[in-house]
Amino acid sequence: MVTEHRASAHPAIERAQARVGAACVVQRILYCHGFASNFDPEKEKVRALSTLAPVDGVTVDYTLPPSQVFAAFSGAIVAPKNTLIVGTSMGGFFAAWLGCELGLPFIAINPAITPAKSLRKYIGVGRTHYGTTFHLKQEVTDAYSGLLFRLDGDGTVVLDLEDKVIDAHATIAAVENRLPLIEFPGGSHRFDHMHALLPEIQRRFLAS
Repeated sequence: MVTEHRASAHPAIERAQARVGAACVVQRILYCHGFASNFDPEKEKVRALSTLAPVDGVTVDYTLPPSQVFAAFSGAIVAPKNTLIVGTSMGGFFAAWLGCELGLPFIAINPAITPAKSLRKYIGVGRTHYGTTFHLKQEVTDAYSGLLFRLDGDGTVVLDLEDKVIDAHATIAAVENRLPLIEFPGGSHRFDHMHALLPEIQRRFLAS
């Protein structure tokens, strides 16, 4: 069922189309970080989410094939029937895959919807945001060619419209009328509106 959110204080959420559905009663949140990043409980987004429920996570190596990344994230799920999956960027791509494959609700924030394209600029040797060296091979990016962004689960896509890394408007065109969308004006690829998003997560998944 599709409804409009009207109770939230933030206009972006007021305009969002949301699907009421979750059979899952959320007890924990799995956070999936982005490319060249890591899982850090002290990061602002993770700390914000932890005000709602305990947050689990793992640092994955995105230079590994996608099947191994999927396995690493799924292995970090503590409550298999009661987990909300939240991911940003590449983590948003995997949040959608995990949610659809495992039957769990997910929130994909500024997701990479075509990793085979968006990862190309990182092929070769580079450094992560926390200073370690990575080596991304062409064959790993090619492995994403047959993997589409999942649109068949209980998910919501959340966007900062001024994301300069992934084109938010291309994402809208790809998922509009397929998954609920929440769009925030301004912001960035790092996502600057987690605190504004919290009441919606609370309403959908954690309300008593």
